[in-house]
Amino acid sequence: MALTVSLFSPLTPAIAAEPKVAIAYDIGFLGDNSFNDAVHLALKAAKKKYGLVEPFVREVPTNGSAADRLTRLRFLAKNGYTLVIAVGPGYRETVRRVSMEFTETQFALINDKELGQLNISNIYYREEQGAYLAGLVAALNSKKRSVAFIGSEPELLKNFTKGVTAISKKVKVINLDYPGEISQISEAMQRVDIAYSTWDSDASILSLILARFKGRVQIIVETPDQYFANLPNLEPIILAKINKNLSEPIDQLVRAALTDDLIIDILDEKLGIYGREFNAKNGGITVNFNRKVSASTLSRIRLEISKLEKYPN
Repeated sequence: MALTVSLFSPLTPAIAAEPKVAIAYDIGFLGDNSFNDAVHLALKAAKKKYGLVEPFVREVPTNGSAADRLTRLRFLAKNGYTLVIAVGPGYRETVRRVSMEFTETQFALINDKELGQLNISNIYYREEQGAYLAGLVAALNSKKRSVAFIGSEPELLKNFTKGVTAISKKVKVINLDYPGEISQISEAMQRVDIAYSTWDSDASILSLILARFKGRVQIIVETPDQYFANLPNLEPIILAKINKNLSEPIDQLVRAALTDDLIIDILDEKLGIYGREFNAKNGGITVNFNRKVSASTLSRIRLEISKLEKYPN
């Protein structure tokens, strides 16, 4: 059973009325092991928590084309769904367009922070905080005192390194830019025992570690971004998962609809972008360990989370 580190405790509000809530899933619909499944499970929990039944909740797929996305969102808005939740930035342009046509409908876009309209709630994650937590986990568990960052995002590398040095300045961080030469990645893996990968297009990095470094290198992954990370054969090499928690945003969106409220915290005042930011302090980003870790490790991670700058809940 995974151990989860978080400081957030949700509250259950009084329900004022039943909403009509719709979820527009991304390509792949259910069974994608990624954001669609995570949102579906979160919605299932919210339905049970608030006693919601059809026809007040609806879930629809998409084939991914612009025309299909547009048709589905317009259909939902026309048919009285007061809150339409779209999964993923692939819906960005569609949500922007349909939200201007149906100004009385509230829209939410999961895992994005680009649309500046009052009837759009951008649900945004502080990914750099996840990278920082990955650095903490790596440094706390490395016996070689040498860890790797595998990816191509300078901001995430910087925050991963900050997490490592918060534990020990003696732990070396090796930056492995990926996509790149797999042979160079393989050679560098000889020098580390913990790696943090942000590569989410395929399982190539995890397959490499499984094939050549099982028992010698453990990996920290991101979920639900890395859909392949939940495959059973990969579990033995995964130390921890930095997880974007979908339960909180879906619960809060449904709760807001029930109480005739809106989730429109100011995310970018200059650009007029509203929604809610999820991070390590409010339970939006958690560390899920795949194996038992020491009490001192858990205590140190909780301490570091408590030190992070406080953001609005």
